[in-house]
Amino acid sequence: MVAGLLAERLRADTDWSRRWECELDAVWTSPDEPERLQLVLIHPDLRAEREGDRPWLQLGVTLDVGHGDPEAEAERLAARLTAGDRQEMAEVWGRSRHHSEDFP
Repeated sequence: MVAGLLAERLRADTDWSRRWECELDAVWTSPDEPERLQLVLIHPDLRAEREGDRPWLQLGVTLDVGHGDPEAEAERLAARLTAGDRQEMAEVWGRSRHHSEDFP
């Protein structure tokens, strides 16, 4: 539930995606680790990955989910992400074969 609520908030926040230069691809929690939330982002956007004509990076962010109210927890996580910096919070999980080793 928190994953879906967080995805809605992040997709609605165009300032965040523009500042991070990413597009949200997926958000989920695993049944084996419900206390950990995974975000998948594509830099610069999903079209670059799907069309394959531009370099792209797949970035991942792992966040700890609390046990509180799902709405409040999604709000807390969204605030943390929107206040954070992509290069400090995200890891490179994949890349186009044309992309350099440098993290933009």
